Amino acid sequence: MQKHRVLINVIMSIVQIVVVSGVLFFLYRFLLKTIGVEQFGIWSLVLATTSIMNIANFGLSGSVVKFVAKYVAREEGKNVSGVIQTAVISLAIIVGLVLIIGYPLIKYVLTLVVPEGSIEYAIKILPYALISLWLTMITGVFQSGLDGFQRIYIRNFLRIGGSIFYAILCFVFAPQNGLIGLAYAQIINSSIILVLSWILIRRFFPALPIIPYQWNRTLFKEIISYGVKFQTISITAMFCAPITKVLLSKFGGLSMVGYYEMANRMVQQFRALIVSANRVLVPSIADLQEKNPERIRPVYLTNYNLLFYLALPLYTLIIISTPLISELWIGHYEEVFIIFAILLSTGNFLNTLAGPSYFANLGTGALRWNVIGHITIAILNALLGITFGFLFSSYGVVIAWVLALSFGSAVIYVAYHITNNIPLSELFPKDSRAIAVFYIAILLISLMLQPKINNSVNAITLNILLITAFLFVILIPLYLHPMRRQLMGWVSELLNKQQKGVE
Repeated sequence: MQKHRVLINVIMSIVQIVVVSGVLFFLYRFLLKTIGVEQFGIWSLVLATTSIMNIANFGLSGSVVKFVAKYVAREEGKNVSGVIQTAVISLAIIVGLVLIIGYPLIKYVLTLVVPEGSIEYAIKILPYALISLWLTMITGVFQSGLDGFQRIYIRNFLRIGGSIFYAILCFVFAPQNGLIGLAYAQIINSSIILVLSWILIRRFFPALPIIPYQWNRTLFKEIISYGVKFQTISITAMFCAPITKVLLSKFGGLSMVGYYEMANRMVQQFRALIVSANRVLVPSIADLQEKNPERIRPVYLTNYNLLFYLALPLYTLIIISTPLISELWIGHYEEVFIIFAILLSTGNFLNTLAGPSYFANLGTGALRWNVIGHITIAILNALLGITFGFLFSSYGVVIAWVLALSFGSAVIYVAYHITNNIPLSELFPKDSRAIAVFYIAILLISLMLQPKINNSVNAITLNILLITAFLFVILIPLYLHPMRRQLMGWVSELLNKQQKGVE
């Protein structure tokens, strides 16, 4: 595995998340003022409902990453081309037919979950959402091919450009056209990113034809065998967001869906800072599986320890910063948004810890526990969501999701340790135990101070001071942590290789 290439992919993944997060911050604030939180909730609900149609993907996009990396490692260029072409032809035809057939069903579902006064808007934007989904899924194959070549930084450049262009389109179309303007922006942006993705992968791998036309039955069987397992994971995951939002709509209304969407998107963007960096290891581990499988265990342990080291301060910072983000993003202290964000941060911290084992399983093809973990999440989310929704209204729905996410994620990383004979004590790295206690103490102090701060006329200033103090306080334990020295060593190695002109 070429460490410097992995580091480049990691760095660009982080840059991509930072830029996209900044764009979303201004875009969502603009949309709240332009179309309002309820119409924003409708848009979120329609996209979540149509995302169920990802079931027709059959995991082909996920398969492309593994099998392109596999055949690149074996230097079998013909099969690399065959995997990409077979996947995109299969997906375009299958998904296109499923979306056409499924349109009436989705339309009917929306009439059940969208309030009567808003259903007209939801039905109007539905065709655009489905077309955009089809284009995005095809694009996913091309970008997965780039990932398989370990050129994830190219995908990140596309995402950065796409997010900025989408925001510009929304600024142009939304004021005059409302919800339908968002639909126009989505279609235009999806089309351009698809074309650019295909041009870039052909530029990197010229053996691909101008238009995909070769379909290989043998390769299709190989990638679909892996893809079905991968898709089982995707299916269970894709049902979680619609179920949670539908239950929120039922027990709390569209405004609750809107605030949940904002809180979830915020937490997910912060989470992606480290999870996307982990994702770059999938093609690398697939490469190790072919060339040097005994290296996978130490790579996993190093990855997990690094992730734990980074996740602790990140999620603590999210929770402490939420009141300030509410003031700046929404325009006032919104209690619903803040409570949702705190709950989601807790669940996503535990979910983040499953990242190294989850992506290691994807790279090696051992997907059994990934599948079981996601099925557990989906079942618990539905059962607890309905129960807690009746008992505790909208907050109960989000609590149910957090419990389901936490428990299902634990299934994945506990099983990985047991299966690979790694002590469970490694789930709580020795070097990070003291710093974990320290962060918990900081967090509790912050939560006790927040009510007084946010009742003050100088709430924004005081929140900035609190966050600044937190950042200052955490520098010492972060600096003294052994992982910091190892991380700086990797970065130094990357810079030295770049200076010497090493690929």
